[in-house]
Amino acid sequence: MIGFLYKKPLRTIMKISIMQLLIALVFMGITKANITRAQEVLDQRISLQSSNETFKKLLTTIERNAHVKFVYNPQDIRNVQPLSLDIKNERLSEVLDKILIPLNISYEVSGKQIALFRKTSISVLEVKPILNTYPENESSDQLITGKVVDEKGDAMPGVNILLKGTLKGTVSDGNGQFKLSIPSKEAILIVSFVGYEKQEVSVGNKTSLLITLKAYINAMDEVIVLGYGTQKKINMTGAVSTMNSKEIQLIPASNLSNVLAGRMSGTFISSQTGTPGISSGIKIRGRSSFSTPPGYNPGDPAGEAIATSPIYVIDGVVRDKVSFDALSPNEVADVSILKDAASAAIYGSRSSNGVILVRTKTGSTGKPSISFSSLTSVQTTGVLPQFLSLDESVKLHRAVNGAGSITNEELNYVKATNPQGLNFYNDAYRNPKNQQINLSASGGTDKIKYFLGTSYFNESGFLPNVNYQKYNLRGNISAELVKNLTVGLNLNTSTGTRERFNFTYDYGSDDLNNLWGKLLYMGTNVPSYIDGKPVNPGWLGNVIEMMKNGGYWRNENQQIDALITAEYKVPFIKGLALKSWYSQNTNNSFVKTFAKKQLLYNFKTTGANNLIYTNELVSPTPVLSGDPGQEYVGNEYTKANSYQFDMQVAYDTTIGKHTFGVQGIYEQYEYQSNFFSAYRYNFPAFTTDQFFAASGNNADWKNDGKEVQDGRLSYIGRLNYEYDQRYLFSASVRRDGSVKFAPDKRWGWFPSVSAGWVISNENFFKAMASKSVDFMKLRASYATTGNDVIGGWQWLDQYNIDKNSYYYGNGISGPRLTYGGIPNPNLTWEKSQSLNIGLDVGLFRNVNMTLEYWQRHTYDILGRRVLAVPSEFGGSLPAENYGIMNSNGIEIELGYKNSVGKNFRYEIKGNFNYATNTVIKQDVAANALPFQDPNGKPYGYLYGYNAIGVIKNQADLDKLPKGYTINGVAPQLGDMLLQDVSGPNGVPDNKVDQYDQVVLSKYNGASNAPISYGISVNLSYKNFSIETLFAGLAGFTVTYNDAWGRNFGGGFRVPKYYENAWSPENPNGTAPAPQPWGNAHAAGYQWTSSYNTYNGSFLRMKYLNLNYRLPSQFSQKLRAKDIRIFLSGTNLFNITEFKFFDPEVYQFMSYPVMKTFSAGLSINF
Repeated sequence: MIGFLYKKPLRTIMKISIMQLLIALVFMGITKANITRAQEVLDQRISLQSSNETFKKLLTTIERNAHVKFVYNPQDIRNVQPLSLDIKNERLSEVLDKILIPLNISYEVSGKQIALFRKTSISVLEVKPILNTYPENESSDQLITGKVVDEKGDAMPGVNILLKGTLKGTVSDGNGQFKLSIPSKEAILIVSFVGYEKQEVSVGNKTSLLITLKAYINAMDEVIVLGYGTQKKINMTGAVSTMNSKEIQLIPASNLSNVLAGRMSGTFISSQTGTPGISSGIKIRGRSSFSTPPGYNPGDPAGEAIATSPIYVIDGVVRDKVSFDALSPNEVADVSILKDAASAAIYGSRSSNGVILVRTKTGSTGKPSISFSSLTSVQTTGVLPQFLSLDESVKLHRAVNGAGSITNEELNYVKATNPQGLNFYNDAYRNPKNQQINLSASGGTDKIKYFLGTSYFNESGFLPNVNYQKYNLRGNISAELVKNLTVGLNLNTSTGTRERFNFTYDYGSDDLNNLWGKLLYMGTNVPSYIDGKPVNPGWLGNVIEMMKNGGYWRNENQQIDALITAEYKVPFIKGLALKSWYSQNTNNSFVKTFAKKQLLYNFKTTGANNLIYTNELVSPTPVLSGDPGQEYVGNEYTKANSYQFDMQVAYDTTIGKHTFGVQGIYEQYEYQSNFFSAYRYNFPAFTTDQFFAASGNNADWKNDGKEVQDGRLSYIGRLNYEYDQRYLFSASVRRDGSVKFAPDKRWGWFPSVSAGWVISNENFFKAMASKSVDFMKLRASYATTGNDVIGGWQWLDQYNIDKNSYYYGNGISGPRLTYGGIPNPNLTWEKSQSLNIGLDVGLFRNVNMTLEYWQRHTYDILGRRVLAVPSEFGGSLPAENYGIMNSNGIEIELGYKNSVGKNFRYEIKGNFNYATNTVIKQDVAANALPFQDPNGKPYGYLYGYNAIGVIKNQADLDKLPKGYTINGVAPQLGDMLLQDVSGPNGVPDNKVDQYDQVVLSKYNGASNAPISYGISVNLSYKNFSIETLFAGLAGFTVTYNDAWGRNFGGGFRVPKYYENAWSPENPNGTAPAPQPWGNAHAAGYQWTSSYNTYNGSFLRMKYLNLNYRLPSQFSQKLRAKDIRIFLSGTNLFNITEFKFFDPEVYQFMSYPVMKTFSAGLSINF
């Protein structure tokens, strides 16, 4: 009995009489027969919720749910205080223990009757409250005091504290305080309370204890954020993955996208560049459409990201990925992924690619809580492109270009001055680092709750002038103005500044994939500086000077969000609530770009090929670099405003075992953006990044501008139904109207239906299932969703201004009006019909598993028809909704949580996702070859040639048919032999040309990977904890490419692609012999083939965190609830077969994914 002292006086020895023995023998058979029935009653599972409910009413609820009858003396429960409980799918025995043990009430089961009685004595033990009486023989014991609090630091009265191995214990008082006499410092206290995790606390040398209890959260009791509401996981019928922000708050990352990989099932996240401030691409369940957004070409990474992007909903308001990435983990409470169509369909015409829901932090009842964390990180580059050694590179260079093309003198000069070939890289490199600071405060009362949070993030790249910094500030307050009326105001601003060097031929790439890569191979024999003067290597100029002094590109982005909410719970109709919210978003983006030439010096060179640089100047007068061609300064300003207004009526009620929930929602949305740019070229007097210094000649001016508008109107309805915690049903419908389409095509219906069956709550399952199965639910859903990211106004005739037309005929350009193309009045959104089947299982009380199978049929895909029209037609045919694409996949989510002993806990979670697709209908040219026809193939497939192997000797040549050619020439020793598959007539013709290409890979590139997976392991021992996360993509290929387009560039730095190349001295080489640029024999390694296509699968260690929580007595001295110090690392290593560069990044010269090493401190007050 917890909370009381039991004492056994010697005088109260029980004597059993002969008559008692006879009675016991008579009833033994009856008892044995009833044990099984009693156990069945106690093993049945029930669920119940109560808020400040009387004990008698609570018993009545249990009677109804468990089909039992309680028998008790009313005097025994007269003084029991009202209780609040939230119990889901627990055994009746567990529920009774949680409720009755703290109340000193015992029970006995007879059939379906449960008798309750007060424990005034147990056997021969005398019961006395510990706080008032201590045993006489314990006068030498040590008295300890303590306090029990919850995770918010609030006192917890009524908590049971039991001395382990004894019946001695006590109960915390109204202030959460207790005192207890213990026999020795080895004593262990068992601390328990209904709805909280039981703890074992070692006393040791402490005389005062502060014990924090954690709320017990059953996985099935978890509240999940859904579209326009929340729902307990046990009642969900759709496929949803969730993540609590506690998992990511201490990771040094500039945005949320970069930390989601591997954490949630159904997501495919690819970090294709490590540029500071650039986010990862996110796809939910792969790609299901081949349409390309307006203004982008097929295959363009930016266009691909838009075409596959889910919609982002933040606090109930539809945003975009820019807004999502602007969030700080410090202000996020949780993230939910709506994967199946039934969950996403409530967002209608934009939901085919899934939905990402974010709920930001709010205040809660309790005393103020302040949290502070700070971490500092250093970084190193991850996997860089791989090159051969200087000797190997020069050997190949000479084999192709002649022995004298690089002399030994010149080679020795490079070995002496640049032995690793990385002088440019080393001179440009700076130590990258980042810093992150988070501060928040929250709290509230029953009437008003608040959250205030701010964060700062600063990251510097490893290259000059590459930086990113971001400031976030959020204030969220809610108040009950009058009874039943609650209003809220959620204000947020985020300001991010991204800066990089300016290089003409980067073409604004986020990946910086042109200039920086030249550091690895360009000018290996050229010093960056001689006697402090920048060297002119010719061509574009000095790469390091371009980065340091060639100008800059800077983008300042500011997001301002205001969300006002109001909710009224109608008092005279229980369960009816009226809610409305209005959101205003302003997105300001300002880009300033400045490009200037650099002053360089020409130095005299020597050597047979002039590859040796001296410190003698050709002229003391510097020269200007070749890039940029024209110096300029420019400003680009974009201002976007949008609002969303919603009104919602919700009604929830329970009638017996039937629970209903109904919602009706009205929503309207408008968006408008304005873009203006101005550039000025040439600087007459001096060059600076100000407009006043630029040319005043309007021939050196360039201006542009445009406006974009969008709008939607929506009506939404949803019905949820539950019967007896066993049968679940949900249906929704959304009617969307969009200004993107013609008036008679503007509206569309997007319905969904889903159902669930909690099998584990069925009586037959309880009878047949072993105790190992705690929970089992089967789900199914079917829905129609839409996709309107196809550009607007294509149903109207359009006229455009061609600003650079030379129709005057005098060589001077001028503007003219052009026809924008034939309209399509039948244009509408793409649609998807989706099926999802899911199974949720709980095993052994600590294993949770979810299985999903899904199918998606997408039709009305927008695309241009491939039809021949005469030139006299005078225009191109419009895009039409005609395409069809199918996709399907499976998802597995598995988690295991347990402990060993009282101090060691561990948790392992994993997810595996497979998604594939097939193009069913897409136009193809009439004369297209089989490999060019996308129908019947996955999106993102790769075609090329079959490589058989290197022609190593004459015998290999002699095996070839007479007249066999590759790229129009007869093969020679050292060539890569490509297979003759077909010809113009469909049969092999001994000529390897375009007719011989075949499908090499179904999925090429990390962005098309069909498999994603993640594994996390969390370990804790006493105050120490370790968190790890591994994530990867699999099932895709990478086609090797480099800065030379797979031509042999030669020089002192040759890519490892040419390692072990064939030569007369190396007749067993596995790589073909390199050839001069443009040589027809280079086709064997230059053309896309199975030779240069590799398995790109990888596993990356995304995160490792070592965490130590300081002892509570130290924290108490600082008046803190919790203090932690930690060390962490991200992207620590990568396991892959692909060895030339990181298989996840865009290409050979992509800015690498960075390794980060951090140290930090976290304090909660």
